[in-house]
Amino acid sequence: MLDRLLSENDCAECKLCCNFYEGEFWEVPVIDDDLAQLISGKYDFNLIGDNRVFKLNRDEKGLYFCPALDKNGCKLGDDRPFDCKLWPFRAMKLGEFIVITVSPLCKKVGEKTLCELSEFVGSQLTDKIKARVLKYPAHIKDYVHSYPILKVL
Repeated sequence: MLDRLLSENDCAECKLCCNFYEGEFWEVPVIDDDLAQLISGKYDFNLIGDNRVFKLNRDEKGLYFCPALDKNGCKLGDDRPFDCKLWPFRAMKLGEFIVITVSPLCKKVGEKTLCELSEFVGSQLTDKIKARVLKYPAHIKDYVHSYPILKVL
């Protein structure tokens, strides 16, 4: 989905989006019903609120890692959660609006201008995001003020 911006190698080297501190659990990818059925028996799940998520592995420093992460990146490949396919972009709720934002944490995407990212979102992601969040509203996160808004849906 993001091949024009990020290579698999970029992501496999970084892995920032695959680990979380306790205060970042809102970023843990939602496992929708379709994916849960596909990977059932291979991974354990937890609930955060009403949302099914991976049961994360915790290291000695208190950092939580996705169980699908290995040294080469995501073991799920094209079957990874929608939130993962979309990251560092997010669908977020801002008042009455759903907005598409970008995380300021992804260094590779951060090399692009907001104008370039807005054009990419408009041409490559808007329709896919809109269709997905209509089917699975759990993919909509609460707005985080440090995430620049690229598009209003």
